[in-house]
Amino acid sequence: MKKVINIILIILVVLAIVVLGIIAFRYYESQKNDNELVQVVKQMEEEFAKQNEQENEVQIQYNGYDVVGIVEIPSINIKYPILNKTNDTTMKYSITKFSGGKINEIGNFSIAGHNNLDGTMFGKVKRLQIGDEIKLTDLHNNTVTYEIFDIYSVDPNDVSCLESVNEDTKEVTLITCTNGHLKRLITKAREVM
Repeated sequence: MKKVINIILIILVVLAIVVLGIIAFRYYESQKNDNELVQVVKQMEEEFAKQNEQENEVQIQYNGYDVVGIVEIPSINIKYPILNKTNDTTMKYSITKFSGGKINEIGNFSIAGHNNLDGTMFGKVKRLQIGDEIKLTDLHNNTVTYEIFDIYSVDPNDVSCLESVNEDTKEVTLITCTNGHLKRLITKAREVM
């Protein structure tokens, strides 16, 4: 009986070490990716500084995907490049364009990001409040400030959040999972006039 208990304890210790190793590896990968994204934003800002004419778009790629702009949320210290499409691969890399036209055009520009437990990507979006600001910078270095006016959760299949609340305004919608992936946390903001 004592041998069986010892074997079970050894198995439990080994399993605990494996689980902790997996958690540590995922955290390391997430932080490494986050640091790379900081460098992409810096590269874009350096290109903006060199740019003399507003007509020229900065062209940057990250892991083979075009960057279409920058999202910045000062109240939760987020600043990420926005990749041009949403799929399983791009969602691992950065914040992604989910729906809409170009950044800062009339209509609803929707972006998606993972709700990472370590606070990277949209992991801190749950802390946002009505009135907080979101800034979007396009490839011409034009920045528009948006103010959050609504925060709510929806079923993962509910896409009504992609519609504009007011067709004559510039809007941005942030989409992320709630913990457990049972719902989507939606944060809607409109241009500050």
